[in-house]
Amino acid sequence: MKKLKENLWIIILSTLLLILLAIVVGLINYARPQDVKKIVVGALFIDGVDDRGWSESHYNGLKNACDNLEIALEVEENVSETLEDAEPAIDRLVGKGCSVIFLTSDGYDEKLYPVIQNYPDIEFYTVSPDSTPENVTTYFGRIYQIRFLAGMLAGRMTKSNIIGYVAGQKSCQVNRGINAFTLGARSVNPDVVVKVRFINSWTDAEKEKELATKLIEEDGADLITYHASIHTAVDAAEEHSVYSIGYNNNGTDYSEKYLASVNFNWGNLYNTVLHDFFTGDMYPGKYYWHGVVFGTVEMKTYSKVIPEEVIKEIDDRKEKLINVQDVFYGDLYSNDGTKKCSKGQRISDDALFRRMDWFVEGVEVYE
Repeated sequence: MKKLKENLWIIILSTLLLILLAIVVGLINYARPQDVKKIVVGALFIDGVDDRGWSESHYNGLKNACDNLEIALEVEENVSETLEDAEPAIDRLVGKGCSVIFLTSDGYDEKLYPVIQNYPDIEFYTVSPDSTPENVTTYFGRIYQIRFLAGMLAGRMTKSNIIGYVAGQKSCQVNRGINAFTLGARSVNPDVVVKVRFINSWTDAEKEKELATKLIEEDGADLITYHASIHTAVDAAEEHSVYSIGYNNNGTDYSEKYLASVNFNWGNLYNTVLHDFFTGDMYPGKYYWHGVVFGTVEMKTYSKVIPEEVIKEIDDRKEKLINVQDVFYGDLYSNDGTKKCSKGQRISDDALFRRMDWFVEGVEVYE
């Protein structure tokens, strides 16, 4: 009888343990986000994902993040920044089961709200600062921090004190980069002038090279940099034997005149964004804007002609960026003489991100 009672208690305890285990497993499954492997991520690209520039750097970063999570990625390439082109591309991605869609170009902005609002259950991420709808979040890197460091490099290497800057579309993003670059250059060489010519397009290889050539031949630039999707500005610099600083270009088949490249580490940011999406831990403030501290932006140097003391000077300033001494603070004036910031102050992130429609002292824009 005693043995029967002992066996009965064992059975009761075992049953209770099984019930408890079932409850725990149920709670875990209830709290767990959607099964990652069932998620399909989609993305729109303004150019091909093998353009060796902006689109390819985005694609590689996003593909890396999706591979890490073992989830499917669907892409739409060569989609212009118009509702006419973007709407059917988004429809196709939704039709393929995408529940997260990345819009990887600045012009995928408020003009796409009509189609975005057709899919309230789809989460959209855009590099545009426009993210008003509930299901849209902005993500970007503080590339202006690296532009500042690249400006320091340019300011030390120029002999003519004239630097040429080929710019794509007119936007806060581009203005911010031009301003940071100029502030960096003039922080080490106050005589520098940055002359800017706009392509009025992100992707126009012929125009990009033509404007870089004008900056060299007509404007006197002895160093060229750019903010565009392709790298023909570097080709122009190489042909004229002047220095250049690239953008999202890890090319190593240039001469020693090719000094460095200003790069995004998109994989870093995509991993963070997708992790937050899957865990439901959405980032507050409607935008991600990661910089040097997160390793999302970087400058790679390639040329042996850069003096070691210049490299050290740049590295020292980078440490200050890591310790939150940013770029746009203190006494700052626009190129028309208007005071934009005072000593002890810093331009807010919102103003930097969405309202930088002016240029700092030292910038000359050619129409």
